[in-house]
Amino acid sequence: MMKFVYDSLETVKKLKHPTKKDFINITIAIFVAVIFAALLFVFYDTIFTGLYKWFYNIMQ
Repeated sequence: MMKFVYDSLETVKKLKHPTKKDFINITIAIFVAVIFAALLFVFYDTIFTGLYKWFYNIMQ
């Protein structure tokens, strides 16, 4: 068990932490992905709402 703990600590010491530039790039990528997903959701919601209203009007 102790060997596992020491091996894990050695692995953690070898990890490369992100630089400030990497952190900023990842943050920007996340914001872009969230905005893209929100726009996609609005687009599909608009289309399906229109289709629903059209179908509802036909059935009346």
